[in-house]
Amino acid sequence: MPEVNDPKGYPQQVTKGGKARTYGIVESEERHAGEHGNAYCAVVEADPNGTDKDFFYLKNNDSNDLIIYKIRISTGTLDIDVDIKLGVTGTPTSGTPVVPANIRSGDGGVADVTCEYRDEDLALTGGTVVDTLYIDKDFVGEQEFDYPAGIVLPKNQALVFNCVAVDPTADINFSVFFFFNEVL
Repeated sequence: MPEVNDPKGYPQQVTKGGKARTYGIVESEERHAGEHGNAYCAVVEADPNGTDKDFFYLKNNDSNDLIIYKIRISTGTLDIDVDIKLGVTGTPTSGTPVVPANIRSGDGGVADVTCEYRDEDLALTGGTVVDTLYIDKDFVGEQEFDYPAGIVLPKNQALVFNCVAVDPTADINFSVFFFFNEVL
């Protein structure tokens, strides 16, 4: 019968019920990625200047899946709705590049992404809405949206933020937190 050994070479301890006895450390994937310099944050301030405008673009160029786990967003003038669309196509028009910050202090790692914003429409096409962020101008501070299952972008896949229903008439401030999934 196969045997599992502990780090010292002794057989795995088993309970009377036949279950392995073990001690473990549990941490979230994003925390683990952050500790190893593989988690990032894109901080952006953009004014879509209208409705149905793609104002933020994020494309994964890495061979590992990019996983968005949190978005913080706020606006100060009007309540707005922002659609998150996956599977968009095209090349952003006149976007301003954004270099996401590595959230591990002193780490020189750079996210292999194309990240841009524009105070107008990035003019991308297609995509499927996977979430709508309802932003309340009277909310004190930024609203947080957590994604326990993650918004997953495989290599060469992109998403956009699209302003819908109301033109905010001012900047939308937001932070997109993501990491790259380790392939085991």
